[in-house]
Amino acid sequence: MQTPTDTDNTAYTPQVSNLVFYLPFAYYYKVRLRTTEKLLSWVLIYLMPTAWYSWYAAGELSWLFCINYLFILIAAFTLYETGYIHNDTFTTRHEKVPTLRLSEENLRYFYSHCHSIFLSRILTALVLLTALLILNGFSAQILLTSLSIVLIPCIFYLYNHCRNKYNVLLYPVLVFSRYIPFMLPYSPSWQLVLLLFLSFPCCNMLERFSMPKQRFPVFKLLIPTEKSKTYFRIAYYIIILAVLLPFFSIMQLVPVIILAIYRCLVAILLLFYHPKRYLQ
Repeated sequence: MQTPTDTDNTAYTPQVSNLVFYLPFAYYYKVRLRTTEKLLSWVLIYLMPTAWYSWYAAGELSWLFCINYLFILIAAFTLYETGYIHNDTFTTRHEKVPTLRLSEENLRYFYSHCHSIFLSRILTALVLLTALLILNGFSAQILLTSLSIVLIPCIFYLYNHCRNKYNVLLYPVLVFSRYIPFMLPYSPSWQLVLLLFLSFPCCNMLERFSMPKQRFPVFKLLIPTEKSKTYFRIAYYIIILAVLLPFFSIMQLVPVIILAIYRCLVAILLLFYHPKRYLQ
């Protein structure tokens, strides 16, 4: 299973509480994920690799590390959600065949409160980043981390406004923008950054390049249909593990191994049960 993207086709747009516009993670879960199966997938493809590789880069599991991770997670995802909200409200107004994820009531509320919604999320992130800086003594690494988080909505805004086939080239940068902040406080080696990228963002990028609207024939040969994504993911992780095993330790490859097992288990599960909104 994968996290939904801004090209999901959703025929049903149920009304949700307007509180989701303000609460971190609420919009993503209630509007984008919607199911516990997809929530589990999100934990495995986002929380697990970012937590593992940032811990590996830090070299210790301390209270400061845990607080740093939590503050970075909430700040980064709070701002990343603003991109989802912007896409589902403003960007869709300019699309010929928009994907509607919000009810009419939710949209009316948003358009009348959009300034307070975005301001509340920006303030939440700024408070957390300020606390992060104070806890870590305004180090250069933390300043860089904070800057990378502040840039997230800027990248998403640019992505939402470049509505042509070339905006797919910005997609890997957008996806990785919510992964890389976890590594920056600890001056990670390029090898760890590479492993974090390969753990999920790279696979997601290849899937994105294969989508019909993006017109990348080579990648569409790899993933000719939506259903073929299940087996492509298995092949991806098997190939990645085969290539990386001679150069990295098992400990460094734990997230990749877990995701490889997960993709295989999903394929087996699909023989007996089809989770709601799978591949949507």
